[in-house]
Amino acid sequence: MEIENAVINIMNREINSAVFSQKELDTTDEIVIEYIEKLVKKFLNSECLTFEIEESEPAQYLISKEDSFIKIAESMTQYYFEAIKTWAEIPEGDLLFFRVNDEIGNEYAGMIKLDYTAKYIHLIDYDDDNVVTNKIGKNKAILPAPTQGASCGIIIKNKQACFVHEKTYQDVQGTWSFVEKILELKQKKTKVSENVAKVKKSLKSVSKKYDIEEYEAVMDAQKAIYKSIDEDSSINNEQLAQQVFGDNVQAKQDFMEDLDKKGVAPKIAVDANAPVFERKYQKQKLKLDNGIEIVVPVDLLKNRDYIEFKNNTDGSLSVIIKNIENIKNNF
Repeated sequence: MEIENAVINIMNREINSAVFSQKELDTTDEIVIEYIEKLVKKFLNSECLTFEIEESEPAQYLISKEDSFIKIAESMTQYYFEAIKTWAEIPEGDLLFFRVNDEIGNEYAGMIKLDYTAKYIHLIDYDDDNVVTNKIGKNKAILPAPTQGASCGIIIKNKQACFVHEKTYQDVQGTWSFVEKILELKQKKTKVSENVAKVKKSLKSVSKKYDIEEYEAVMDAQKAIYKSIDEDSSINNEQLAQQVFGDNVQAKQDFMEDLDKKGVAPKIAVDANAPVFERKYQKQKLKLDNGIEIVVPVDLLKNRDYIEFKNNTDGSLSVIIKNIENIKNNF
């Protein structure tokens, strides 16, 4: 990853002001390179809200050429600070701005808030007799590890697609949202995972209504979701209904109607987050009531040559794992 520009600005409530850097970070510094590279990769490899840049004027300003990079960072920092300075629930932090290119030519521009964390540190001091005295202190302005993830921020890919992490805060003033207060988006955005949670809830309720074993419904659904994401970068709920309920027309209809009531579209686009959800659904973790847990690749879930679920005459269930050549114990 090549860093073209980077600057960090401080937002400090104690002095009721933002502190602007008048000079960019040294983009040849190994610490700067490592921190930004890990931060960007962590950001993009986690689920993001997505939208097109035309929906947000502040996002458009981040990549504009009307001002210098330093000026854009200063203006956005001042704007951000004014939006949070009276909200005690929002932690203090720095704003990191950057423009980078990846190995295959994609351009990224970003603004990420780095929330402070407090850490205990040692201090070297001298007493009145000039004797060294080691002490314990507390630094309240430690930047988060780059692999920790950002609470709020935006990365713009190729000047078009926007990826956002956001956190909402509550206090007596109401609700503060990064998407609304900073990016000024008018239309509410919903995470893919929030829609998937609604799909799962509908799936379980309809399956119960039609006496379909929940574990079977979930396995069929996960396989359908994984296939749909792999083939079309979306979750097609009609295909999911077909996979789970088969020829049961009424169950499929109830499922789709329940999703409609919950405001879930028949097709959920996950193109921007496809790698995240492919990783999530390529395996399924089965938890048995006797404490045993099994992780099964989705391709093998319905393959009876490798795993079989058998109903016993006493009403219990057996899980049979087959064709095992060796077992490794990761002690």
